[in-house]
Amino acid sequence: MSTPSDPDEMLAGFRQQIEDKMRQAQRIREAASAVSGEATSRDGSVRVTVDQNGNMSDLRLEPGAMRQRPEELSEAILSTARSARSQLTERMREAMEPVLGQDNETMDSVLAGMRDRFPEEPEQGGAASTTGGQESDEEQYDEYDWLNQRRR
Repeated sequence: MSTPSDPDEMLAGFRQQIEDKMRQAQRIREAASAVSGEATSRDGSVRVTVDQNGNMSDLRLEPGAMRQRPEELSEAILSTARSARSQLTERMREAMEPVLGQDNETMDSVLAGMRDRFPEEPEQGGAASTTGGQESDEEQYDEYDWLNQRRR
């Protein structure tokens, strides 16, 4: 790539680069603001949606949630919210690919920040999944080891 010798051409080139970066930054903001994560508890009684910042934007409780003890419901909500947050890094990658294209440095920077804030949910026999599989209340209670507070 040749460097223009005319200062006006150089300034015009710099202006164009700045304008391009400003447009890209706006597209990044728009794409990021649309990112969300959603998870449903294993028994389907709790569904949580979080926004791109990990804040709960929606909470849905099915009638089965009201049959749980308060501490169980609290844990189901928290666990489901963690599962929803753990999706944010992948959702952000999906949203940024069309905007950033082959700009791996920017992509890596964005995703590193997301991974730091929202680590992947470790596999637990616990309460939340993204598939929303249904179990009856009896199956849920029969398969839970209350003494050790984990699924069998």
